[in-house]
Amino acid sequence: MDEKERIEKIMLKEEMTAAIFASEIGIQGSTLSHILNGRNNPSLDVLKKILNRFRTISSDWLILGVGSMYRSEKQSQTPTLFDNFDENDSKSDTLIQKSVEKTVLGFETIQQKKQIAEEQPQKIQQKVSQSEIQIPEAANKTVRKIIVYYSDNTFQEFDAKQ
Repeated sequence: MDEKERIEKIMLKEEMTAAIFASEIGIQGSTLSHILNGRNNPSLDVLKKILNRFRTISSDWLILGVGSMYRSEKQSQTPTLFDNFDENDSKSDTLIQKSVEKTVLGFETIQQKKQIAEEQPQKIQQKVSQSEIQIPEAANKTVRKIIVYYSDNTFQEFDAKQ
């Protein structure tokens, strides 16, 4: 049984027409039609969309044709509160530790960027207020406004005190 036949079997078990199935998984009807007619093989993206929509379908069965069509309880994609984890499993401990470190590092990086973003306009304003800006060829002109454009497409305006 190839991937096309497995997709047809899912449609049959779920009692869906091709149009409804395509809509349910979020693909164009023509894409599914090409797969069902044998013109194209399903892409990884299509297979992922099927697995995402039909969580009880076994990924091994859909992709490789191995095992049963439906997942057993132990094959559930998302762990529950009551799943048993081996406390001596160094892989899961390492993954959890790395995840925590990444989260903490990401939070620290965000805090640092926020602090820099808050300090930068103050530094610019101090420099502008501490120094007199002179334009040599326009001695009788004065600066009324300065606009600073940042790389994140934001800007800040500074008006001269008069």
